[in-house]
Amino acid sequence: MSLKKRIARNFIVSFVGRFLAGALGVASLAFITRTLGSEKFGEYNIVFAYLYIFLVLADFGLNSLLAREISKPGADEKEIISRMFSVKIFLLAFFTGASFLLLFLTPYSSSVKIGVLVASLGFVFSSLAGVLMGVFQKHLKTAAPAIADVSARLTQLTLVFILYKYGGGLRSFLTVFVLGSAIHFALICFFAKKYSGFRFSFNIAGLKSVLKESWPLALSAVLVLVYFKGDTIILSFMKTPYDVGIYGVAYKILENIIFFPIMFVGLVAPLLSRYFISDQEAFKKVFQKTLDFLLVIAVPLVLGGIYVARDIVELIAGRGFEAASPVLQILLLAVFFIFLGALFGSTVIAINKQKSVMYVYGLAAVFNISANLYFIGRYSYIGAAWVTAATELFVSLGMLLIIRKTMNYLPDFNIMAKALAASLLMTALLHASPSQNLFALLALGAASYAVFMYILGGITKEDFLTLIRREF
Repeated sequence: MSLKKRIARNFIVSFVGRFLAGALGVASLAFITRTLGSEKFGEYNIVFAYLYIFLVLADFGLNSLLAREISKPGADEKEIISRMFSVKIFLLAFFTGASFLLLFLTPYSSSVKIGVLVASLGFVFSSLAGVLMGVFQKHLKTAAPAIADVSARLTQLTLVFILYKYGGGLRSFLTVFVLGSAIHFALICFFAKKYSGFRFSFNIAGLKSVLKESWPLALSAVLVLVYFKGDTIILSFMKTPYDVGIYGVAYKILENIIFFPIMFVGLVAPLLSRYFISDQEAFKKVFQKTLDFLLVIAVPLVLGGIYVARDIVELIAGRGFEAASPVLQILLLAVFFIFLGALFGSTVIAINKQKSVMYVYGLAAVFNISANLYFIGRYSYIGAAWVTAATELFVSLGMLLIIRKTMNYLPDFNIMAKALAASLLMTALLHASPSQNLFALLALGAASYAVFMYILGGITKEDFLTLIRREF
């Protein structure tokens, strides 16, 4: 089977798996919000935002580094995975302990602090599973992580529904998260061992070697963390749990959306790393095709999402979260830049410019924190949403400039004009539709956009035949 066809089919498997997992996750979110209410759901989000800080610190750039290193010709895959997995365990132990020590210096309520202690184990499992994802990316074996993800989400949904039916509090829902994460890690570990055996192999020399290689990625991840979760942390300090809950609903929807570009780019990243070394023209071709695909998906997603944002929030969160609708509309602008940033970020790693991107992330972090301190104080979650969109724009442009300077290459964005025209026609058709039912609008939007793109030449017959052609 050709490489092009393998990537396409693996993307479909990933897409279907992630769609099912995302749908299960959204269903769980709907039951959680309806059970906890806006204030308690705000505390739920504070727990996740706080622990996410230490999860990113413990990742130390290993997730991206592993995928790059095992994709190099002649790489000792088993040894690399064993070493990085062992280092990840060490880092998790250190940063989880640090999170407990710092927790009692925060002004959070006792229920939030207990929630952090309960949920921390789930983050450990999640982090360990994350470092192994590079195995599946290299071997283009996306069915395994899809099965693990769907199985974990299905378990969580079942337990969440029981709590919704018979009553459950914050700690109960966090315990469900831990159980789901444990199942996900167990399955990921099982499948990873099938494709690439690894073992626990910890030593000081190995630790130093990995940390020396990964520290630029780790610092970049910390800076990304500042602007990716800093808004929720600042919001939790300056405003009430209700504000955090409103912002959290919109942000949870964003997080479910942005997995798609990350997933697709993850499949392409090994190719970028390989072709950067061996074939510059092939590198540019893969980069351009990936960019075109992301633009074709992102533009209608943003415009259509803005139109149906209120219905989406009502469907997912129910009553009491109406204020999250304008927040979601603003965050959808950020989604567009996150789509592009997913590709640009992986490309920066592929061309070994992770040190350069630290300056971009550093400036973005300074801007984000400064702007959030001002705008959250004045406009609460609305201000936080606008700052997020502006920050993602800045980061995407910065990474694109690094690629331009390193490769002396700037991709074209011609497809975006067609995608924008088709999306505007789609949105007009949605507005004119006699039925404003959410599911009818989603079906109409997807079908009409595909038709308009075909008419405008943004999608060709060749694109529809990608899966049955065999040449790359």
